[in-house]
Amino acid sequence: MRIALFGGSFDPPHMGHVLAACYAKLMTNVDAVWVLPVAKHAYQKNLSPWDVRWQLCQAAFADLPFVTVRDDELHNSSGYTFDLLTQLTQAHPQHHWYLVGGSDTAIDLPNWYRGSELATRIKVIPVPRRGFDEQVCALPAISSSLIRERLAKRETITDIVPAAVADLISRCGWYLPNQSD
Repeated sequence: MRIALFGGSFDPPHMGHVLAACYAKLMTNVDAVWVLPVAKHAYQKNLSPWDVRWQLCQAAFADLPFVTVRDDELHNSSGYTFDLLTQLTQAHPQHHWYLVGGSDTAIDLPNWYRGSELATRIKVIPVPRRGFDEQVCALPAISSSLIRERLAKRETITDIVPAAVADLISRCGWYLPNQSD
């Protein structure tokens, strides 16, 4: 099988993430996209609890039958993509691996931990992003920080997140201004 790995903070997931998963599937004809919420951020950024981001990812990608939200990052103690790929390759030697990332990921990959070696083991699916490249098909400029900013101002997010994500955030009271980042 051809598997596209889509890791990220997903804090919270938004329509840009959903569109990136669809882009990866349609542009490369992979068999599946595995969404992998990170357990810890590569640059030590504070994240919402993993179980919150897990539930939000389940909601965000629920309508995409080719997507599976997986917890493999919980078992990747280093947090490095190279180590995750090594674990996945050992567990699933029959799969061919792809990495979903912004168009800047392919350029930056040599700077990652064991990036040169990683580049020989995985193919990057570069998703065009506004602000980095201005292709007509670039995804909209949506970010998790924009969502958190809107929520802090008590503004709507229903136009930039899947309805199930907006509902879950509202019902559970996540990302409210009185909560710490």
